[in-house]
Amino acid sequence: MRLQYQLSNGSWVDCGDRTDEFLQRCIENRQKINRVWVSLTRAEVIAALDAGRELRNDPNDWYSVCRDGEAVERIRAARRAAAPTIEMVKCSCGHTVPRGLVMSASMGTSCSECYDEMSM
Repeated sequence: MRLQYQLSNGSWVDCGDRTDEFLQRCIENRQKINRVWVSLTRAEVIAALDAGRELRNDPNDWYSVCRDGEAVERIRAARRAAAPTIEMVKCSCGHTVPRGLVMSASMGTSCSECYDEMSM
């Protein structure tokens, strides 16, 4: 686990030596899970962070949350892998565009920028 906390500018910083301090803050502060405020044990806090949740470490500010940086990276990598790849096609005009943006013109296929010239 690489625990991180959020700064007021929205950036995330590794807790480093203060990991236990921030974990304790998350335990002491009630967490909103499924629209219900609950108290969590240390094991539940660690499991929630590992699942990619952001947990409050102080009720005073909007940015007072912690997250597991490794879990966030793992989730982002899984989403990128699951995202559909875009098939690129080279048009008669010479430009390469996504297949869904290819236009048929009287002189062949074209991108949207060249369509008017190739339709004459």
